[in-house]
Amino acid sequence: MFMSRSLVEHFARGAICLAALVASVLVARASLWLSMALLPVALVAVGGCPMCWTLGLIQMVSARARGEHLEEPCDDGGCAWAPQSRR
Repeated sequence: MFMSRSLVEHFARGAICLAALVASVLVARASLWLSMALLPVALVAVGGCPMCWTLGLIQMVSARARGEHLEEPCDDGGCAWAPQSRR
């Protein structure tokens, strides 16, 4: 439910969020409106909830450690995980 399709995508979304938050703080003195406009960018990047992003990261890392992978992309808003076939 909280996961991206890959760790790279997940970390990229986190990096965009962090960059938007840092930029928001840095430009706050010069332009309050620009600073306020960057906050929704940060929230959209992490899917609306920083805690959900963190839970998704934990969920993805633990699934990878167990040897599970995505069967198909998360098109319907939910992700289907299945263990890899063991030979």
